[in-house]
Amino acid sequence: MKKLQASLKLTEIRHLNNIFGRTILIAIMSFSLAGCHAVLLGGAAVAGYEVAKDERNASDVASDTRIVADIKQKLLRDKAISGWDVNVDSYKGEVTLHGNVSSQTAKERALLITQSVKGVNKINSKLIIIPKNDE
Repeated sequence: MKKLQASLKLTEIRHLNNIFGRTILIAIMSFSLAGCHAVLLGGAAVAGYEVAKDERNASDVASDTRIVADIKQKLLRDKAISGWDVNVDSYKGEVTLHGNVSSQTAKERALLITQSVKGVNKINSKLIIIPKNDE
């Protein structure tokens, strides 16, 4: 009976360590991506909640965070796309793009950029074409 109790306590400790470790990992990533202390503090509380209900392990979360950062960085550097108008989400390598682009060419470019990032398994495009008015 004591072995069973000790085993349960060890399992509970491992579970808490896993949640705590993922929370810290997300908080560190939020800080490095955002560069803002306020985001780190507020983001850590939100991250803790999100991690607790998230089915991904820490490795998947880190991979998805890297995928989003890589895509967003490339979109912001690209001259054909207004990267500020495109939101990027990733869940286990499945990327969803939301937002507005100015043309079909820009939409296709965003998809090519997303496809070029390591770890992307699938792309869901919810991009809307809204032509710019050149008045």
